[in-house]
Amino acid sequence: MLQQYQVYITDKKMNDLISNNLYDPNALIEVKIAQHMPGINEWNDYKNIDGQVQLKNACYNYVKLKITADTLYIKVIKNYEKTKLIGKNIIYAKQINDIPQGDKENNASFKKAGTDLKYNHAPTAFKFIAFETFTPIIVKPVQIGLIDPYIPVAGKPPQILFS
Repeated sequence: MLQQYQVYITDKKMNDLISNNLYDPNALIEVKIAQHMPGINEWNDYKNIDGQVQLKNACYNYVKLKITADTLYIKVIKNYEKTKLIGKNIIYAKQINDIPQGDKENNASFKKAGTDLKYNHAPTAFKFIAFETFTPIIVKPVQIGLIDPYIPVAGKPPQILFS
């Protein structure tokens, strides 16, 4: 966790330097990527961008980008601190005394799956139980109706006048 925090701090520091143009322009490396985008408007100048990429065993930060119809140009700067931190996080088998290195006889022992292995754990068994089945509840609609559809009114209805 401490190593990840150090990588985060290094990334933030490098991004601040790039956004404030506090880097050596001579240290930029131009990467050209062939592409075919005939309908794109070509950019005359580079645009500032930010991002990261790891190529082989080195970490780089994007600085500038330019697009043409047939090529994508990216200028990157090497992030030496992050490369060191990432490199320190890799543990090689040569550094550990208990792990055999390169012997064919010792590598064959890892391929065996016998009960004598140190970390042989029994598989976990799962049992799924079905829920009880209930009879469906039938909801009957409530019917509200008038017993007598006629409403008694005192008096006679009005007369219709024809003109």
